[in-house]
Amino acid sequence: MYFPLIRNIVRFIILVIMQVMVFDNIRFGNFIHPYVYVLFIMLLPFDTPKAKLIFNGFLIGIVIDLLSGTPGLNAAATVFMAFIRPFVINTITRKSDIEDKNAPTVTEMGLEWFLLYALILLLLHNLFLFWLEAFSIRLLGVVLLETILSTPISLIVILLIIYIFKPNKK
Repeated sequence: MYFPLIRNIVRFIILVIMQVMVFDNIRFGNFIHPYVYVLFIMLLPFDTPKAKLIFNGFLIGIVIDLLSGTPGLNAAATVFMAFIRPFVINTITRKSDIEDKNAPTVTEMGLEWFLLYALILLLLHNLFLFWLEAFSIRLLGVVLLETILSTPISLIVILLIIYIFKPNKK
């Protein structure tokens, strides 16, 4: 009962530290911003209640905002991502395919499924975040460019993190 809670707390802390200490300080140019902290929301169990998803989205987003000096942008984007996550899962997965699964991980669902799932969530998160940041229709091109360039980089880094920290099957 306590192991999943401890695992999620450790995952939360590690992803926040990685985002704030590493990825917020690496510059890939003006238009590429890798976001790995969203992996926390992506990997929460399938049966996580929607209110808990949204609360966790707000919590990790506001912690990133407080540590990065962004006034609520990440909190809003991760709340949106947490809100839309069940719809994305239901859209790309049959209910029978997740009945015996615990979480949307590469191990449980397969790489192809996880890539599609993560790509959709990252695109929506990044588009929402960059749109809030720009807050202007005149900057639509910049918003789309940042989204198109940041999403694949974030996805690659997230996959590297997953495979580096993947638990060994015994």
